[in-house]
Formats: sequence, structure tokens, C-alpha cells
Amino acid sequence: MDRSERNARAWQDPGNWIGQRWLGLYRSADDDRLWVPKVPRALGWTVNLARPVGVIILMALVVAVLLLAYAVVGA
Repeated sequence: MDRSERNARAWQDPGNWIGQRWLGLYRSADDDRLWVPKVPRALGWTVNLARPVGVIILMALVVAVLLLAYAVVGA
């Protein structure tokens, strides 16, 4: 099995999705991609939380949204 088949199999496994699939929380050590499409694909992309960089990206996005909300509401 080549890399793309392994990644596709991991992406299709419901056990690799945390919570509702449309939320886009994905964690699979078998999938070597950092960015993966959400289900359904029309909702965009998400990070693979099994990758350390993926966790850092998710935390940075959450902090950015909180800072932006504070700047808008707190101003």
C-alpha cells in the first residue's frame, strides 16, 4: 500500500475524527499529511492533530481568534 492509499484509508476511518466530522478535528498517526480536507470537503481543511506542528497551529489559531475577539469587544 502506498502513501496516498494509507492516507485515504486513515481519512475515511471514522475513529480518526474527534466529535462530529464536520467540526474538522482530525487525529491520525497513520496519515502523514499536516493539512487534510474536512468532511464534507466543501467545508475546507483542518490540521492533523497527531502531528506536533498541527497542535501548535490549532493553538495559534485559537489564540488569534480570542485576541481578535478581545480587541473588537474590549475596544
